[in-house]
Amino acid sequence: MDEGLLSPMTRLGPVHLRVTDVPAALNVWCDTLGLAPLGEDVAQAELGVGGRTLIVLHAGAQLPLPQKSRDLFHVAIHVTSRRDLAHTAARLKASGLRYSAQDHLVSESLYVSDPSGNGIEICFDTPERFLRREVSPDGRVALIAIDGSAHSGLEPLDVQGLVRDVGNSGHVEQRMAQDAFIGHIHMRARAPEMLMKFYLGVLGFRPHIQSRTFGMFDCGTERRPHMVAFNIWARDELREPPPDAAGLDHFTVELGSAQELAAVERRLEAADVPEKRDGSVISTADPEGNRLRLVVQGG
Repeated sequence: MDEGLLSPMTRLGPVHLRVTDVPAALNVWCDTLGLAPLGEDVAQAELGVGGRTLIVLHAGAQLPLPQKSRDLFHVAIHVTSRRDLAHTAARLKASGLRYSAQDHLVSESLYVSDPSGNGIEICFDTPERFLRREVSPDGRVALIAIDGSAHSGLEPLDVQGLVRDVGNSGHVEQRMAQDAFIGHIHMRARAPEMLMKFYLGVLGFRPHIQSRTFGMFDCGTERRPHMVAFNIWARDELREPPPDAAGLDHFTVELGSAQELAAVERRLEAADVPEKRDGSVISTADPEGNRLRLVVQGG
């Protein structure tokens, strides 16, 4: 493998979010979405599945993340079966929370926000429905299904049909599936090309969709092409969030080996990107200030 590219083993680890009220946030993250509390004190709450931490909520934000702020758009927790997604849909319907649902062809997704304005996606990948992606000369992106039909990737999802996958018993699982994982993270951005120079040229992700017309730039690995994404849909309305707002504190990139971590550190140094090494953890930030930590899996 090219030393400049992250290995297919690369995955996303815990995502840390700032919130205005931890107990209120737990009503969404635990009671509705089904994450299990793994540890909690007055300052933070660790949430996850199967003993693995997926989300860490940090108290102290003074106001919710304003809409159209440059910051988090959503963090995506992926489930591995459509039935798992159906149970989430059933819990959302029963909760009374406002939520939305979209069919992206390559995935089916449910969207909701916590009381602090942190966006959340629960996603089930459906790559078997996808044939190819077509980009027109003017940059427009179309997703072609295996039957040859073209899709925008933004069609509404049939939630009623999805909920039928819960089964005839009508029993709704109250906990998220034990094999759920952080599949991608999506931010709002001002200068996506500059961000891609960092994520592709320095960190070593592979490019996926890079389209101003579509309004999204994303990257990932050979195994998971969509891991870190940025949209520019708010365009000129995008504003810097207040320093005491909720939103993304940092996200975690888990690498396959210490050698890979060292290679990323060399690229950060060569690009003159500020970074801090603390044992086996490298902390840095992208050009728009989104903070991340790079660690070795199992380290």
